[in-house]
Amino acid sequence: MNQVLAVVLALAGFAGVCTAQTTDSFPSRPIRIVVGFPPGGGADSIARLMADHMGKTLKQPVLVENRPGANTTLAPTAVAAAAPDGYTLLLGPDAVFGADKVMAPATVKYDETNFTPINRIASTYFVMAANKDSGIKRLADLAAKAKESAKPLFIASPGGAYLQIIVADLKRLSGLNLEEVPYKGGAPAAMAVMSGEAALTFMGPGALLPLMKDGKINAVAITNERRTSLTAGVPTLAEEGLEGFKLNFWYGLIGPAGMPADVVRKLFDASAVALADPAVREKLASLGFEPAPARSSEEFRASARQDGALLKTRVQALPAAR
Repeated sequence: MNQVLAVVLALAGFAGVCTAQTTDSFPSRPIRIVVGFPPGGGADSIARLMADHMGKTLKQPVLVENRPGANTTLAPTAVAAAAPDGYTLLLGPDAVFGADKVMAPATVKYDETNFTPINRIASTYFVMAANKDSGIKRLADLAAKAKESAKPLFIASPGGAYLQIIVADLKRLSGLNLEEVPYKGGAPAAMAVMSGEAALTFMGPGALLPLMKDGKINAVAITNERRTSLTAGVPTLAEEGLEGFKLNFWYGLIGPAGMPADVVRKLFDASAVALADPAVREKLASLGFEPAPARSSEEFRASARQDGALLKTRVQALPAAR
């Protein structure tokens, strides 16, 4: 009996040593960051920027894998199902912490319990933009145009929960006759506004800045709580009379649930080093984002779940989700 016990204890000790070696040596092979958008967009660009810098810090390649589709839910689905070893990560928005499941309960199988928040990477807001020849330069212009039109004014939407929230809140707070028209992405939505097919659109500043600078669209207002240097001179919707109107979103580095604490710490530290680099911060600004690192992975875990719960509540209030 004593010999059997000795063997069991020895095996348990060996397993413990192997586990310690596994986490202590992390990473010992390439890491994947999965993105739910096609190459070339804001999320993809942020992921590649972080992957390049983090790879140098971690001394292992960090690769970006694009998995667009199913309204951006394929990527988080894959990461939620991955081994929690730190080698499969997601660059995803706050919507993965509950809102996605409310939007598509029949197809989305993940929620906040399926992920380990590592670090918040970057945040941004939405810009309300109008056709340059529409005469809409401020919210009062939009209100006047809506009142003189017997038909609803179309808002070209690149899709997603955020735009549904914006349109619903805008209609509720302003009382204007507006209708969201979904397009297959930001580029077609912007084209619809430039051609006059739609009166307005809402997109992140990164997508609209070139059009604003070239005078191809009018930037009317932003959904941020304060004015920013990125969209200098453009007022907030709250300033324009819609008191309390605010909607921002962020992208964070997220892993599957159950990741070892020391692996999370190494990934957090590597992402924090990247976000402290002036070149990385400058590039994020050019993409229309502000660096938004948390002080710790624990702080990000708490704020991610809080932000996710707030967004989930706003989605549940949408008519289609009732």
